[in-house]
Amino acid sequence: MKKTKHVWIILLMCTLFLQGCVEIKLDIGESIAAPKNKLIPIKGTWKIEKYHTKNYALKKEKINDLIGKTARFNEECVNFGEEICRNPEYKMKNIHVEDYFLYTYKKNYKDLGITNKSIEVISITSKEKHFYDFMKVKENQLIIYIDDVFYYLSKISDTTDGVIVQKNNESKAFANTENQEEPNLLRSGVLVGMRSSGNNTNQESETYRTLWIATKNRILYPVLEKRNLFVPRKSGFWIVGKDRFIEEGEIKDRLFAYPYKQNTIEKGSIEQEYMYEKSQDEKITYDTNKNTLRKILFVGNDYIATAYGQLENSQIDELVGLQVRPIDNIRKNVGIKISDISGELGKDALLNSAKGYLTTRSKSEANSLNKLGEEHFTLSRRNGHWIIKGRLYYKEADRENEFLEFNISMLPPKKIVQYDKLYVSWNEVKAKVPKALDVYTSPNKDFAIIVTKEEVYIYGLRSNQLSHKYMKKIKLKEGETVVMAEWATGSYVERWNNTITNIGLMIK
Repeated sequence: MKKTKHVWIILLMCTLFLQGCVEIKLDIGESIAAPKNKLIPIKGTWKIEKYHTKNYALKKEKINDLIGKTARFNEECVNFGEEICRNPEYKMKNIHVEDYFLYTYKKNYKDLGITNKSIEVISITSKEKHFYDFMKVKENQLIIYIDDVFYYLSKISDTTDGVIVQKNNESKAFANTENQEEPNLLRSGVLVGMRSSGNNTNQESETYRTLWIATKNRILYPVLEKRNLFVPRKSGFWIVGKDRFIEEGEIKDRLFAYPYKQNTIEKGSIEQEYMYEKSQDEKITYDTNKNTLRKILFVGNDYIATAYGQLENSQIDELVGLQVRPIDNIRKNVGIKISDISGELGKDALLNSAKGYLTTRSKSEANSLNKLGEEHFTLSRRNGHWIIKGRLYYKEADRENEFLEFNISMLPPKKIVQYDKLYVSWNEVKAKVPKALDVYTSPNKDFAIIVTKEEVYIYGLRSNQLSHKYMKKIKLKEGETVVMAEWATGSYVERWNNTITNIGLMIK
């Protein structure tokens, strides 16, 4: 009897086991579907209640047209006013408020009544096309930015009854932007200055070159390369660069800047160009310090930002010093102060940003740092924008080559950066080129340059959307980064192109 009981238990277990296995599908292609984003942090119905703008040229009738309308968010579609986005994908990220509004919208977040230090930004896309970004500043409050206007939305319901899903109204937002009239002739060009890293020896220095990238009605000109940095200024083009030489056993880097004179250099002759630069000796900077090394970090129309350091024991230490010089007085080994270009507001921004950064460090570390100097600043790139950075140095002699770097909460003044707008979302850039480190867009919104560690991609741009395929891909040198981006539009494109065609080399 006992034996029979055991048999029945075994049979029962086998039956249960077989029942559990019978529903398993072995065809992986049919059983696995693409995961859907179930998390919708702003699901429900929201009402557009008010707006904020300082662009007084905008027509209030057009702005007020959105006030009182609703936005609805669910799994199937997003309805914002009369605009529809079907099959939406929601991507959420937590961002630092001060930097986000400053560099993305050129706006002080306090002017918008925001008190949080961080907020959630929900990006909505459909079939890889960007719809809108919604900023969740409070649990029941959103902000959306459209054409120089910030609209405030308040949540009125957790449900989305009455969402408009008619096909004829679908994706009106995309249709509106795609049908906007453009000039009959679109011409844009950019001089991109590049710095490639040296081999960290006392013999080899980093090198500099300039790429000329231009389009006419979104058709790409031949991409040209010019040795050194070819800088457009009010007085014409200038040649800017750096040369390393040895004098009485000491290694020195010298910065040079001189006006380019047409017809003085034979087309494509690098050797003749080099000899011409040497002939400009009276215009070249000679640093008097022993074993002084320099690196160019940024070049604008009138200023150049550099890092400098000392060579000791045949090893290049980190270039810890920062200095911004006027191109007109590049031979003088004197840097400007941040207040020289931004007044007291710049000085206050530097000091306040440094104090805010120090609150994130330990008290003992903060006490070990030197007093902040106004000349210790530079420019750097982040997510498609130029930003200003400062450095703090340690007091101890054994830590003289160490520093802490922090962002300065202010926009680069027009004296330094003339143009710094981004007409494509960073999310779309990363979706198109996952390895993207930086992106630049033309003032005419007709092409974009995406920079990775190994290549530069040139994409067409229409209605703030990247083209399906890139127009050209340019291989970068080892450790090469961008230090300059100067744009031309309209008739200036032809003028610049004619000049650079005479002295540049075509990139295949």
